[in-house]
Amino acid sequence: MRLEIAYETTYRYDPPVRDSTTALRLRPVDRPGLQVISSSARATPGRIASRYRDGWSTHVDLVECAGRHDEITFELRATVETQAPEFVPELTTAEQYWYVTDSSRVRRAAVGSLGWQLVTPSWTALESALAWMPQRFVYEVGATDALTPVERVIEIGAGVCQDFAHVLLALLRSWGFAARYVSGYFFSATPETESIQAEAMHAWVQVYRPGFGWVGLDATTGAYTDDRYVPVGWGRDYDDVRPIRGVLGGAPIQTQRARLAIQQVQQQQ
Repeated sequence: MRLEIAYETTYRYDPPVRDSTTALRLRPVDRPGLQVISSSARATPGRIASRYRDGWSTHVDLVECAGRHDEITFELRATVETQAPEFVPELTTAEQYWYVTDSSRVRRAAVGSLGWQLVTPSWTALESALAWMPQRFVYEVGATDALTPVERVIEIGAGVCQDFAHVLLALLRSWGFAARYVSGYFFSATPETESIQAEAMHAWVQVYRPGFGWVGLDATTGAYTDDRYVPVGWGRDYDDVRPIRGVLGGAPIQTQRARLAIQQVQQQQ
């Protein structure tokens, strides 16, 4: 599936800030199952001072904005083609550690109250837990924020895709599965729809299944992922692939607005 992605987010500061440096993890890169045909990122005001791959192989655009400013806008444009991913025969030693143990955002003990520890770990149990997620948790923007711990998400039973991915990761790792957090874009369209409008990026989970490789699971929808999902990066949890992270001069009140447009491109036969 070929998709055109346009993402834009604006931060406003009151009072204005002086000098800011921001790391953007918005741009997809070529990976097994994903071909990036074109991509670009820009900041207004500001400039992209450098580009690099971080330790998780996620592309980073480092933006510098000198001087006083009361808002800044980051934009991403990309055309990608999704395909069936290649089989991964086995995990590296590092992956066997990173994706099975606790991380700063994902603590296996947090899911003890959910009762799934009474179930014998299996792929069937995994599928049951995946389908159960959207029945147990309500999608509610504003119920949580970027710092809400997984224990609190379980307590209130509400959150957004990032929160649900953390809950599912904690459960899968408590069962001994290697599972990682994925940040990216989701073309949440029906077969009759060629474009969508949204306000945020998406988050899901990949679990390693011997004999199959990495398998995508969306805790928000309770279903397997498919060619509508475009990964930007993956890691142990949200902190490893946070889309926008920066430092600035001042202590303002920040507000943010964002918009995402994805369109399917029909290819000539």
